[in-house]
Amino acid sequence: MTAAPVLPAAPKVRRRWIGWAIAGGVLLVLIVVGLFVGEAAARAYATERIHDELVTAFELDADHPTDIDLGGGSLLLQAASGTVDGVDVAIDDVPLGDLTGDITLAATGVPIDTTQPAETIAATATLDEDDVASLRDYLSGIQLDSITLGDGVIDVSATVRALFLTVPVSAAIEPTAQDGQLVFSPESVTVNGSVVSVDQLLAGPLANVASGFLGAQTFCVAQYLPAAITLDGVSVSTDELELSFSGENVALGGADLSTKGTCG
Repeated sequence: MTAAPVLPAAPKVRRRWIGWAIAGGVLLVLIVVGLFVGEAAARAYATERIHDELVTAFELDADHPTDIDLGGGSLLLQAASGTVDGVDVAIDDVPLGDLTGDITLAATGVPIDTTQPAETIAATATLDEDDVASLRDYLSGIQLDSITLGDGVIDVSATVRALFLTVPVSAAIEPTAQDGQLVFSPESVTVNGSVVSVDQLLAGPLANVASGFLGAQTFCVAQYLPAAITLDGVSVSTDELELSFSGENVALGGADLSTKGTCG
């Protein structure tokens, strides 16, 4: 009687392949998790460093909220090249002397070594009508009754006394940027409901009062901001007054942001 053939055992190669596949899958998961953890740690570290520099630059409390966006893409890969593509920052309620404004800042080409300069920095400071009202002592040389924002101008009104008369006057004041300061110059004047020129008002019976009301006033912004960024312009809408700044070859760490500016 012929013995039944003995069947060969299942190949161990297949089992070994399955084992390697499982091990490879686990390793891949660990690598991906490690990259995510490393990316998160890198972003947390960079955010903390930038926050600390901004707190110093704008003389804020250590726990003052800052919204810092390091952009998309892998920060680790950018860091490997030595430069982060871009950093966007938003800080509300930043004290600027007599003012309080909301500041946004955008930097491009930011080195990992924060003592090295970024390619460009652009910033804006936005003031609402209440903030602008804090500038009343710089808008006119006399006491103002009201301050409102208009289309490209700041509208102010006052009541002046001439002889035995009380006369309502108002002016549309145009703000401009010059040598780190805001310059407020009357663009048009209305006296008792009638529009008059500045020259007419200064030559009339209200000349003594008008000279204080209409004289150009200045407010030095640069003294409250880093010297490395320059006041470029100012715009006014019915909602807000916006100051624009820029800087080139400015380092986000060190003296570039910690040293305050001066007005020319």
